[in-house]
Amino acid sequence: MASTQVFSQGIIFRQDDWQNVLMQAKAQKKLIFVDIYTTWCGPCKEMDKKTFTESSVGDKFNARFINYKVDAEKGFGINLAKRYNVTSYPTCLFVDATENLMYKQEGLLRAPDLLKEADMVLNNQANAKPRWALEKLYNEGRRDSEFLSEFIAVNSLYTIDNTNLVEEYVKSLTPIQYSSDKTLRIIVNNGFKIDGKAFELLLKFREKAESLFEGGVEKVNRAFSQSINEVFDVALKTKNQAMFDKALAANLKALPNTADRVNDKNKLAFYLAMKDVNKFSEAAEQYLDQYVMFVQVESIRKQDLWEYEKIMQNYKLGIRDSVGAGAALYQNLKKNAKYTMARLTANELNEVVKAFYDQVDDKAKLKKAVEWAKRSLELVETPDSYHSYAQLMLKLGDKQMALDIEQKAYDVALREKLDTQKFTAALEKMR
Repeated sequence: MASTQVFSQGIIFRQDDWQNVLMQAKAQKKLIFVDIYTTWCGPCKEMDKKTFTESSVGDKFNARFINYKVDAEKGFGINLAKRYNVTSYPTCLFVDATENLMYKQEGLLRAPDLLKEADMVLNNQANAKPRWALEKLYNEGRRDSEFLSEFIAVNSLYTIDNTNLVEEYVKSLTPIQYSSDKTLRIIVNNGFKIDGKAFELLLKFREKAESLFEGGVEKVNRAFSQSINEVFDVALKTKNQAMFDKALAANLKALPNTADRVNDKNKLAFYLAMKDVNKFSEAAEQYLDQYVMFVQVESIRKQDLWEYEKIMQNYKLGIRDSVGAGAALYQNLKKNAKYTMARLTANELNEVVKAFYDQVDDKAKLKKAVEWAKRSLELVETPDSYHSYAQLMLKLGDKQMALDIEQKAYDVALREKLDTQKFTAALEKMR
């Protein structure tokens, strides 16, 4: 009874010397769970408040692990953080009694995710060759293909990035192994560098790779898309033009049927991030006029209606809906699902309009953006879209029209019971 009461409190972290924690882990034949935090870390406090206090988490971790919490900036925590190369907080470590690192997870984890990670660690520890043992061999220089494929398989259980390992794996193969089922499965299932040998092999033996999976064409396309999009994301965050150009070229080579549209949209985002107004405005015209404005409003409404009917079909039959939303979300689906594509398209247009009135000064280009603002409102009337349109007209010098449109933004917000402060302030400023 007392044990149950303790467990229901969540994780019980030991306040003890590290060497004693290691001795307890050895004596009880358990792994050690370590929460490395700092006093200023917001996500650390969030985990303390909402994750570690969950009774399901406490039940699992108090029974299966020795739990230890340490401040990375004080006392022994400084040494522990250095030993396990902890550079962000919170970081959760799973360590064995001889201080081998089983697994490291950075960032905020909710209770279900932490429980999932714990199960993965426990299952892996039961294997004859746990991940830490394979990583030790890898760090010692082991690079034969059989070992690398085994290491990749174990890493994939933890959703660890395997792209560098995949590249090393294909480089360890003989030419006759390049097109083997095993090789192609490893490449497709684990991702790859878009400027490496694995990428070229998958291009060369694409048809065979597609034949290895159910829905193989979509699966291989998705593998290419995921690897390329990861590079796009990094290039955007780091504003790396060379990396961005590399992703554009890889997309054209791997996914020629969809690459033009994807590349044009990514150019829009990239040049906006780079604050290159000329290239951004050119990219906006290219993307919106060719792919967004080109589609008629009526076609978008028909597509939305078709999708809505498909989603609602199971509800009409009295069973759970096909997307698994459940009865609790039915009213929301009923209200919004008829306009899914319309809202997405309207939002896409509105985001560009915002950027134009904020960054573009060329009158001709601003007048072009007026067409996009009108189309956005034709699809879905939102206060924010009216506000963007009003700001655009203000920049073009038509103050009265800007006032009239901003008033509509206020009226719609009021009608939909949304916060009107933004629109009231805009109206006062215009007057």
